[in-house]
Amino acid sequence: MQIGESVRTSFEEIRGHKLRSFLTLIGVLFGTIALVAVLSLLEGVHKSVWKGIDDLGFDGVLIVTHKTPSDRVQRAKAHLSRGLRAEDERYVRESGLVKAFAPVGNTRGIVNSGSVRRRVQILGVTADFAVAKNRDAAVGRFISDRDQKSAAAVAVVGHKLKERLFGGDDAIGQYVNVEGRRVMIVGVGRKFETDIVDNREMIREMDAVYIPLSLYEKIFGRKNAIVYILIKATDPEDSVAAEDETRALMTRAHGGINDVEIDNEGKEMLEERAEVKKILKNWLIVLFAIAGISLVIGGIGIFAVLKISISERLFEIGLRKAIGASDREIFVQFLIESITLSSVGAGIGILCGTVLVSAISSKFPAGLTLSGTGVVVAAGFAIGVGMFAGIFPSLVAARLTPVEALRS
Repeated sequence: MQIGESVRTSFEEIRGHKLRSFLTLIGVLFGTIALVAVLSLLEGVHKSVWKGIDDLGFDGVLIVTHKTPSDRVQRAKAHLSRGLRAEDERYVRESGLVKAFAPVGNTRGIVNSGSVRRRVQILGVTADFAVAKNRDAAVGRFISDRDQKSAAAVAVVGHKLKERLFGGDDAIGQYVNVEGRRVMIVGVGRKFETDIVDNREMIREMDAVYIPLSLYEKIFGRKNAIVYILIKATDPEDSVAAEDETRALMTRAHGGINDVEIDNEGKEMLEERAEVKKILKNWLIVLFAIAGISLVIGGIGIFAVLKISISERLFEIGLRKAIGASDREIFVQFLIESITLSSVGAGIGILCGTVLVSAISSKFPAGLTLSGTGVVVAAGFAIGVGMFAGIFPSLVAARLTPVEALRS
């Protein structure tokens, strides 16, 4: 018997026993829907979580701040250190583990455009800030080395601040006053993922204004202008080694005075990423198991229905064997019927899963896309279950002798 004919016979059986076929397909149907929806949901959560973690901008980052020396002798010599300075970079750059050195001025001040007046975070930064914190402009550009060298009167405004100052209007080329200094907007920061990773610093940055550090020093004064320095390791895995080297180099830069505190955010991010991976993996295992159970139940239904179908068609089996049908042909016929039944359930389940994913997509800020992996896994699993469930009944049918089948 040809495969096409076996498939045609399978669809005739489904049409001839609609209720029985529907009840059989429920397990496969819901199992397939669950797999498609679950894997699409996990992919969406996975992307949102990693985007939120990336937006934190702490991978491989060390935060260097000033501290009072704990040693009595060093406290007596503290005047030899000039504190945090941009000039410290030439010492830190001696380390081959450092990718970026970004001194940052940070204070709150008034920014106004026309009648709109806001008290926001004002950040004095260099071009390396974008490298260290994984920052870039959604529109326009970020602060450049040229801006820093010339103390250019330019600014990048955060995503929320732009909306508050200009609404839906284009902000590039517009002027705002930062603590009375007129500056031109050259860039607008991007929106960060704060729905899953709720970080206050990210929220403040979206409502902040970035200006060149050299301009910041002119507005607020050079003394103590640098509040902290961001140092980014070339490889996030080397953040601990970079911390040790940075500590030694900063001590040398400050005349042997240990007056800096180094917070290794990069090390914490490595630990957090490992923990998140573990949690997402556990979710996948649990949800996949639930969906898999539904498909196994569907396979049991297919097994039972195929056994019933064989018992109802014993005369047909005996007649076909009597006129020359081989055991292999009988086996293949019923196995194809089992696979066809599960394939129909998988097809309907994938369609319903697609509709479900589209329906819940609006609940995710970044949207939710149909998981190609989910579709392939669901279809493969469903068809595999149908094949496995059909092997034994098909073998039973194939091993019947013509006499046994016709007599029954």
